[in-house]
Amino acid sequence: MQLDPRPQSMDKSTGIPPIGELLVQWQLVSEKDRNAALTDARRLSLPFGLALRLHGVVDLELLHNAVTAQALMRDSIILPQHAREAMAVVLRKRIQFPLALDLLGIDVGSKKRCRLGELLQESDTISRDLLKSRLNCAKQTGLPLGRVVSNLSDVPKDVIDVALRLQTQVRSGVISREEAISQLYATKRNNAVITSVSQSLMEQRTQLGQLLNMAGLISVKDVEYALIMSSAEGKALGEALTSLNLIKPYEVHAALEVQHMIRANRLSFNQGLNQLKKLLSGSDDENDRTGTLRTIPMDRSSVPFSSFLKLANCMPKNSDSKNAPAPEVNPAIDNQLDETWQELRATFYMAMPSAERIHPDVKEILQRSGFLSDKQMNSVQNAAMAYKFFRDDRLNIEQALIQFHRMQEEDADPKSWTGTFPQLNV
Repeated sequence: MQLDPRPQSMDKSTGIPPIGELLVQWQLVSEKDRNAALTDARRLSLPFGLALRLHGVVDLELLHNAVTAQALMRDSIILPQHAREAMAVVLRKRIQFPLALDLLGIDVGSKKRCRLGELLQESDTISRDLLKSRLNCAKQTGLPLGRVVSNLSDVPKDVIDVALRLQTQVRSGVISREEAISQLYATKRNNAVITSVSQSLMEQRTQLGQLLNMAGLISVKDVEYALIMSSAEGKALGEALTSLNLIKPYEVHAALEVQHMIRANRLSFNQGLNQLKKLLSGSDDENDRTGTLRTIPMDRSSVPFSSFLKLANCMPKNSDSKNAPAPEVNPAIDNQLDETWQELRATFYMAMPSAERIHPDVKEILQRSGFLSDKQMNSVQNAAMAYKFFRDDRLNIEQALIQFHRMQEEDADPKSWTGTFPQLNV
């Protein structure tokens, strides 16, 4: 599943409109809802499909069907009128898009497609078993496959970007499928070499003395002098710098925090350096400074817990409306639901069934929101833990949704996951 994270851009190679425009053309989404979702997609750095679901105008099944139709058009497998007719059948009969094509007598089985997952697998960038797992994750979260594998650090984002560009060139006839696979294989090998070198360079670039010098706090000679002293007296560089009165303790603390965030991939080098300069050039009283890095602003409360549950496809639905948007929740109940995640995550590790470890007042709110079974309550508690990682700025929204999916997998098949989560590029 490949949902374009830049929904306003037309696919120039094929002339196929972005998913938002297609949904409007098929009268599945109004222009007003499409534009509101575009605004939130930019504001919250969400893929456009997640922004649509956040607004409650489409559900996951409808989005899957629409993206499948778009992908088939981009691969020149079906014509736009075929997609429009099949989507009408999807809505009328509440079936999947491929089945709708079969009912219309439109044969697509013998035609070769150019899917991102196939390019990654055939270029030995990702294994068959891992691809199968990540495709399932993409389907369950509504995220594009490329975003899933890059968020889970299976494939570097640079390689995914090249794969998507090559996919576009194959679709437009610029290169053959075999040429794309060969180029992607070479890119993967080159990236592995570059990554090894860049990690070594980043370690050197983010040394404490280097950061303090580039922030304009001390000179290279000061660093060299402090290094000699730290080596002779067995002190850390920061301690040597402060004992020589070359720098204030809060400046060392701030630089060490920046160093940690850069090495943990939470900030780029330039972002970290700019934040350090901004922090240390403030006009506050020196005695009031703590050396704590000012985080890059992001209003995470703008994605409340009830919205996260919708994005996680966790909210109870009407079984009679498979392809229709989920029913609206009572705002008062929604507001109460938003307050439950703190209590839910606090009891997450208690050794008893979910329904028994949930506080009676919280359980009543969940029941009024439609969470009736033990399985549903377990799901909402998993969502609360994943949401906590998001609110604590440990994961972004996409990574939190992936975390929720993997926790659900662990509950369904304890042998499929050990409980650990791969390193994420937060």
